[in-house]
Parts: sequence; structure tokens; C-alpha cells
Amino acid sequence: MHTLSSGVVLVLALAVGISARAQAFGVDFFDCTEFAGQGPVAMAAATALVPEGFTASTTAGGQGSVVIRATSCASIAVDRAHAMPTNISQIGVNIVSPNGTGDINNYTNIYVSNNPFLVEAFLRAGLPAQFDPALTYEFTTDSTGVAGELYVAAGSPFLTRYFIYGRETNPAPNSGGPFLANWWYKVGRGKLLEQTLLPDISFGTSSVVFYTSSSSVLGKLIGGNTFGNFSILALRGVYPGGHMDVTVGH
Repeated sequence: MHTLSSGVVLVLALAVGISARAQAFGVDFFDCTEFAGQGPVAMAAATALVPEGFTASTTAGGQGSVVIRATSCASIAVDRAHAMPTNISQIGVNIVSPNGTGDINNYTNIYVSNNPFLVEAFLRAGLPAQFDPALTYEFTTDSTGVAGELYVAAGSPFLTRYFIYGRETNPAPNSGGPFLANWWYKVGRGKLLEQTLLPDISFGTSSVVFYTSSSSVLGKLIGGNTFGNFSILALRGVYPGGHMDVTVGH
């Protein structure tokens, strides 16, 4: 009987790991701004939205945390095609990284966009993305030319409408750096991963409030109609470009 050397075993293990994730599609982002906020919520409410195979992260106070994001890009392209201006909003629960990568890892509970090609690609991959042709993202700069008001409105026939409103300040010049964001979703017995690399994102400040129905899934997560306690993270992001790979596997 022949035995495999440790080197061969390692190569085979890496090959299995690579083949275990299949590329679903890729997305390129151009000239974007975003709001990203993270704040504490009841651990029981957070855990209820995270399925088996994922673990909700714990704050210093023993709570879970919600992550709310809204993005507007001058253009995005899905698999290098159908480039168009695009707004996106996604909401989820912060989780422990399933694969040990990422500056942040979240479980996706809501994904909505006004880009039909992006929504269709996610639906084919197994994520129940929502299409909202009226998804609104507006940042109105005040007389300073630096700060302004953000207004976001999102919803769909199958998603209770929600809003984000408040003050934001643009980042300082030449303050950017790389950031890797992982958003996950359970697909059958596997995991869908949205892994987005932003090579040069700059962060300014944000002081916004999130609004929705208290009886909706999101309302139950935040414990009411409004949520403004983004004490873990509250940022206005600005980046010239980025790339997202969506893969599905174990």
C-alpha cells in the first residue's frame, strides 16, 4: 500500500477547498458612496435571523449587532456587462467569520437594488434579492461643500419599506485604504459568499437614523420603529472602485 506524502496531502486539500466553492458571478463598482452602520441589538433577536452553520458575533455588552448599509454607484457591471447607475441596500446580522477572512462578516437578511441585472444574478445564485426600481439614495451637500443630508428609501412588494435619514460628512482627502467585506447567506446545505474588495475607500462620519415598521422583520430586530444607536460603526464611505465575487459552496 502506498502512502501520500504530507506535501501531496496539502495540495489535494487545497484543491478540494478551491473546488468546493463555485464562482456564481462578479460585479465591478465605479464611483460609489455609501452609508455603513453597525449597532447593538438583543442577542435573541439577532440569533433568530442567523441559521445553523453561522454564529452571531457578540458585542462587549453581550448583545448581537445589526449592520445596515446603503450604496450608490455611478455605474456597476455584472460579469462585465450591463453597466448602469445602481443603488443598493443590504441589512444583516454581524457574524463570526466562517472562513477566517474579511474586515467584517455579516449574514444577509435583506438585499435590495434598483438594478435588475444584479437582482437577477443573485436570484440565480440562490439569494432572495429584492428589486425596487424606486430605491432612492440622495446625499444633498450643504453650504460647506463637505457635509450634508443622506436620505435613503427602500422597499418592494415583498419587503416592508424602510428609510435612512441624517447628517453625514465627507472623508478627508487622501485618507483611503483597503477594506474587505464578506456578506453570507445559506443556500441549501451550502453557503453563498459576497466578498467585496475595496482597494481604496475613505471614511467620513455619519449620524443617521433608520426607520421602519415595528411589526416587520427589521422592526422586530431593532425593537421598534427607529434605530439610531450605531455606536459600533457609523461611516460615510467614498470609493472610486471595487470588485465583488459571489461564490457558492461549503
